[in-house]
Amino acid sequence: MPKRGAKILRCVVLGVMVLSVTGCARSQKILERLAIDHTIGYDLDDDQKLFVTAAIINQGEGGKEVKQELITVEADSSKEAKIKLSRQTSRNIVTGQLRNTLYSTEVARKGIRRLIENLVRDPSISPRVKITVVNGSVNELLSSEFPDHPNTSQYVDHLLQKNWKNQNIPQVNVYQFTRDLLDDGIDPVAPVVRRRGDNVLVDGLGLFKDDRYVGKLSADYNMLFAMSRGKYRQGEIYIKLDYQDLDGSVMLGTVSSDKKFKVWRKRAGGFVVEMLLEVKGDIMEYTGNVPLGNSRDIPKIQQGISSYISDKMERMVAIMQEKGSDNVGLGKQIRNSISYKEWKSLNWDEVYPEVTFRCTVKTKIKSTGEIMEVPAFKP
Repeated sequence: MPKRGAKILRCVVLGVMVLSVTGCARSQKILERLAIDHTIGYDLDDDQKLFVTAAIINQGEGGKEVKQELITVEADSSKEAKIKLSRQTSRNIVTGQLRNTLYSTEVARKGIRRLIENLVRDPSISPRVKITVVNGSVNELLSSEFPDHPNTSQYVDHLLQKNWKNQNIPQVNVYQFTRDLLDDGIDPVAPVVRRRGDNVLVDGLGLFKDDRYVGKLSADYNMLFAMSRGKYRQGEIYIKLDYQDLDGSVMLGTVSSDKKFKVWRKRAGGFVVEMLLEVKGDIMEYTGNVPLGNSRDIPKIQQGISSYISDKMERMVAIMQEKGSDNVGLGKQIRNSISYKEWKSLNWDEVYPEVTFRCTVKTKIKSTGEIMEVPAFKP
């Protein structure tokens, strides 16, 4: 290459490098002027006004440090709260990275439709933003310090994400909550969290009647609820064996399930909804009195597992019926089995508590984990 051409090439490369460095520095300066709204929480104050807590993530200088800042305001609406929040920081608050919204049980009992609608109206907010109920004060939770988790809002978000991936809780975001809220055959749910010592834990599943929180299921129902809502894959479930002469317990791993519903009418009026549930899994732990080595005894263990799941699923739906919340979606199944005109003529709030629900379970143990020979080992 001629010397003149090489010199021109070096100048071009040097110019590109200068522009790149300048652009990165400028982008970093822009980030440092932004306050990223990561989590918004809602409590009620003594005057029953909204007490809003925003967990703001501030980009540290040089992009090496991320700090959480809490801002609190009192307001009559979430939109008023947003305006007041912006007055309390020198940075520009951006909601495009919002990850989670937290509602105290006190707020949730009064209804959260308007708060959800404001999220839906804002085009900068993703429909994937999580909906979570806090057992207690949201502000106290976000203000708490956890030794192993310096950023509380991100800690709660990661906790929910991990439990959802492990299928311990259903994924509930703005889209899914709104979808169930607008469907007249099912009611929404949301995970419930609370502080315990130096940790935050999933405290169960919040049950809603329309947009109002009416109670919760304890955390040991989470897996069964997941099975009732859809196909369940790669989970674990602990089962207490109490069937005929069975005793002890069993832990099923790599659990998968599938379901379908049957609907028919009672002779005296009303409806019966039966869930036909098929469950498969491997035995991970077993403390029963029936030996696993005899294949003739496996069907008895399978029947014990089926009996446990069936009884607990029916108890779960009974709890929902007592609270008037149709979170499994029995209404959808009945609606799909009758004409639109007949469905609209039903007073579902009166019919629902009288629906008879049955759960028939078929369990298949894929592997018992029984040791048949000494594993090969080379010292």
